[in-house]
Amino acid sequence: MPRPPLLIGTWGKIRRATIAGQPTAFANYRDSSGRTRTMQRNGRTEPEAERNLIAALKKKLDDESTDLLAASSTIAELADQWLEELRLKKTPQGTIVTYRSAIQANIKPGIGALRLSEATVPRVDRFLKNMLDRPSAARTARIVLAGMFKLAVRHGAVSRNPVPDTMPIATPKKPVKAKTLDHIHGMRKLFAEYDASHTSELWETSGMLMGTGCRIGECLALRWDHDTRLDSGVVEINGTLIVGEDGKLHWQEHPKSEAGERALTLPATMRGLLVARRVSAMYEQVFPSSTGTWRWPANVRRQWRQALEGSVYAGATPKDFRRAVATHLDREVGVKAAAQQLGHGNEDITIDYYIERQRQIADFAEVIESLFENAG
Repeated sequence: MPRPPLLIGTWGKIRRATIAGQPTAFANYRDSSGRTRTMQRNGRTEPEAERNLIAALKKKLDDESTDLLAASSTIAELADQWLEELRLKKTPQGTIVTYRSAIQANIKPGIGALRLSEATVPRVDRFLKNMLDRPSAARTARIVLAGMFKLAVRHGAVSRNPVPDTMPIATPKKPVKAKTLDHIHGMRKLFAEYDASHTSELWETSGMLMGTGCRIGECLALRWDHDTRLDSGVVEINGTLIVGEDGKLHWQEHPKSEAGERALTLPATMRGLLVARRVSAMYEQVFPSSTGTWRWPANVRRQWRQALEGSVYAGATPKDFRRAVATHLDREVGVKAAAQQLGHGNEDITIDYYIERQRQIADFAEVIESLFENAG
């Protein structure tokens, strides 16, 4: 009966011998490819040669198993490997930053010390339910954990992913409320007043948001030579600004989604504004910072809040301009145009999150009146 093979990552009996006058120890080991190989090491004495061999075998097999998760690995270790895989897959930096934040803020402190073998459905379910007072954070944590445990299953560390069997987390959905034209103009008046004493350019930035419906990161990522064609009045959305894992602001070579890459014809008013800016432009960016670098979206949002503070528009955000554009286009030319302008690949996203629905009056009174006819 043939001898059973060594387990992967182990070695067999160590033998000693003197070879060419050198005390030597050697043994067979089985590597991660499944092949059985032989390793030998020398020493001043045979015991020393054996110690040298054991150290070399451990290093060799430990190096091969470094990337492999086991049932004894922790959820924190799984998280680190999963993030590294996202980087290898060229996942957008913005997505990685969002997922890493969820891991650092919630998953590692909450269940990071659990072994993968201990991550049962009840334990993961309890962890997520404890976050229900923050539905958005709980939903993100569930998405992240589901992706992490897919990796654990592929590594053979667990037999199945526990997350799909946990309770689904519903995110409360508020009806979309779009700002009226009076609101938009009222806010831009306050932006102009704020710009008079700050290096903010909120009036012009908000004009671009109103003229295109683009995201604030897309707006601030515009470059004169690469993204504008002022002779034909077109801007191209080719990228966006993101905060990388290093905490620095970066230009990302694509917007949020594939559908987000689009060319937009500018309204005449906005085209004129950009032509005037181009004449005096000193930097590559259409909306640079005061020092000629990329303008941080977070700083724009902060100045936006300050400009509206204490007014009836307090609490409004750049996304409100995006909703206003979507709602206006929907009512004038239809939802397909709104989705195309905003860069959505799916019209459902535009309808669910950006278009204010009009209340319809059911007018079937004449038909129902027939029910009262011949009542006697």
